[in-house]
Amino acid sequence: MSPLYRLYRYEHGDGTAKEWAYADLGNGTAQIRWGPAGRLRQSQSKPLPIALERAHEKTLKGYVAVGRADIDATGAVALLSREGPDHPPALPAAPTPDPKPTRDIAALLGGEDDGFYF
Repeated sequence: MSPLYRLYRYEHGDGTAKEWAYADLGNGTAQIRWGPAGRLRQSQSKPLPIALERAHEKTLKGYVAVGRADIDATGAVALLSREGPDHPPALPAAPTPDPKPTRDIAALLGGEDDGFYF
């Protein structure tokens, strides 16, 4: 299974665009892809912290997070989920609060050996 990439796009004033993406390979490294929109043919592997730093730098330069994408060996991009102002990234589900704990009154009052309670 190919890794899932986080895709960023930079829109030029003339209507063209370029894209940059990275995928966490799960072993401390990341695969980085870049090229014209929809054709990210160039790639390299870098340590994950460097890829994350570059992603931050890209946003400072005007790149916008587009979403999660699958990128095949030819560089073709298949967008799987969207991000951005109209589509914020999916947040993990909030933990469900535990129901009110039940308390065993008999255990609080003492054992049942003499049957006497105050």
